Amino acid sequence: MKIDVTNVRRMLRLNSLAPDIVEAILNGRAPEGLSLRQLHRGIPVSWRKQREFWG
Repeated sequence: MKIDVTNVRRMLRLNSLAPDIVEAILNGRAPEGLSLRQLHRGIPVSWRKQREFWG
């Protein structure tokens, strides 16, 4: 089975998403302006910066 490295990298970025943001997404309360496309472009490493960006 061949795995596309680009897709793996994109999925791994999602692991650094702040837990409260993940919970909000799973509960259907994703922060306004947050999209999968935006997540694929890059996520700030700091959870504080993520909350400021999507807060």
